[in-house]
Amino acid sequence: MQQLRLSSILNIAWLCASIFLGLFLISVPPVSSGNPEYLPICNLPKCLNPQVTAKSGIGTAAATAEAKISPDDAAKWCTTYKPRDKYCPKEQVQSGWIGFRPLYRASADCLAGRLTAIDGGTYSYVGIWEDGAGKGLPRFRVKGDAKDLKWEGSGADVDHTGTFLGWGGGSANLAAQWNVLCAGAPAPAVK
Repeated sequence: MQQLRLSSILNIAWLCASIFLGLFLISVPPVSSGNPEYLPICNLPKCLNPQVTAKSGIGTAAATAEAKISPDDAAKWCTTYKPRDKYCPKEQVQSGWIGFRPLYRASADCLAGRLTAIDGGTYSYVGIWEDGAGKGLPRFRVKGDAKDLKWEGSGADVDHTGTFLGWGGGSANLAAQWNVLCAGAPAPAVK
């Protein structure tokens, strides 16, 4: 009789612990709203960058993240750069700012050192920047590109019309995207 009572108590304790753990795991949001992460388009003060809305597989061979322009960020940006345009916040959220898409996706194989950035380009991890403005940040090379890399502080190469041309391998936004996707993962071996 006493063994049955002990067994019942243990079952109830196990059930309570399972319910508590289940509620805790369900209530944990995928991305903390108190300290938002971004998959940046560029790093200039006037840039409106997409905020991470979903992540999975962080630090693994199948890391993914999605981001959108947030309504709050769009409202702040529009107040500064287009204060007379009452439709600006809605337009920026729908268009995704200069990226012209409402949803940005990035993925990485953190173990092999491959990044597919929000521009759709594939980049290879080639170590960290030894000096200069990018010192200590991840360094990338465009697949098949053997030229020397230089740090691009703005993060985006645009022509005189404002058309996005690319990032190369030395941009802070590639480093930021890698850090979102591969947080906590050991640095991959450089080939």
